[in-house]
Amino acid sequence: MKKLLSFLLVLILSFALVACGGGKEEPKETVTGDGTGAVEETTPEDENKGPIIPINVDDYYKAVLFDLPAEPFRDVIVDYMRKQSSIEWVCGADFGVYETFNSWGINLTFKRGEKYTGIPYADTKVSYIQFEEALVNGRYTSESTAWKDVFGVQCISSVMNAIQQFDPDTCGYSSDLTPGLKDFKGVIVGEYTIPEGVQQTKQIIDANTPETMNESYAKLKKGDMVIRQDLINDNSHLRVVVEEPVIVRNAAGKINMTRSYIKCIEQTNSFDASRTDGVKTTWYVDHIYTFDALRTTDYVPLSLAIYDKPVYECEIPYITLDNEVTEVQIQKGVLGSVVKSNFPIRYVHLDVYTKDGQFVKRSKAYDMAKSYSVSLRKYGTTLTEGLENGEYTLVVTAGISRGSSELGRFDFSINK
Repeated sequence: MKKLLSFLLVLILSFALVACGGGKEEPKETVTGDGTGAVEETTPEDENKGPIIPINVDDYYKAVLFDLPAEPFRDVIVDYMRKQSSIEWVCGADFGVYETFNSWGINLTFKRGEKYTGIPYADTKVSYIQFEEALVNGRYTSESTAWKDVFGVQCISSVMNAIQQFDPDTCGYSSDLTPGLKDFKGVIVGEYTIPEGVQQTKQIIDANTPETMNESYAKLKKGDMVIRQDLINDNSHLRVVVEEPVIVRNAAGKINMTRSYIKCIEQTNSFDASRTDGVKTTWYVDHIYTFDALRTTDYVPLSLAIYDKPVYECEIPYITLDNEVTEVQIQKGVLGSVVKSNFPIRYVHLDVYTKDGQFVKRSKAYDMAKSYSVSLRKYGTTLTEGLENGEYTLVVTAGISRGSSELGRFDFSINK
């Protein structure tokens, strides 16, 4: 095991020169992105540093390290949104997602035998890997119509999946991406004012002139976002900008708000009725929104601080299992091990197989927005229920948005 971990460490170090953030390479200086225009001097030593490996792999029973994307992060977030929106699957049996909330609802029906594109709209916060693994011969179905049961993502969790390819700190709720809220992890784009006690982005729009908001939209870049938030009526929506805005100004230099626009990708609670190519999808891909439409529907622009973060300040993603799971622990249903990561954990699976490799049962932790640590204790209490005498193997697998890995195989026997 030590040799394997050492090999993984060497492998990860090979990614030491990946770019952390987007844009052209500037060998002598890096803009801090703090909105002040200040410039941080870098040294040759800094430029040769790789991303941070935040753990000692020898401290764990199993430690798995993942490389950061080599591409500019602004490209990564858009590409991952496109990946989630383009996976094709066939509905195995009729099911739907039906929910009613205070000010909105979901009424989606998926029909047997029809092909759909994109991860379904639901709130189980599954990673791309989870949904892909849920397909059986390219088919997916759900016995439940609740959005907390159907495998899928909604607008916020789909963007979090994309952000968490490189950013461990932006976690899982719309509050993380709403300017003015205490949990805000992003940075505002533009010069708009945020009043105190914000509960709705409409309050931000109302506190600023149309010209201020238009000039702020004009500063958006690929990979930035626009958000509408309404904590009073409990609804929000988030879009990712896929390319530079189109900006039209008049002779006096004033932005024409009805002709200037951004192009976005987003997950929605309705099928895209504008598609003329026969594709059935809840994903709105490359939809155009004028500055006027953004402002009058209460969207404000934001970005991520990590886009301007130097590589030597970025962390390599990891997943660990702290201790070996013993046969006695499995037999007693008391597992003392813990799965940890520096990125939010998307799922943990505890699968039981027979000696000849036949799947028997699964215990699982999933639908997690901000979990960096998952104790196996409560998920191990029913592992042996219903098992006949014989020899078995427990397989522990865990995943973050960036990747998944088997963390251990543990043999045990049942002798009643």
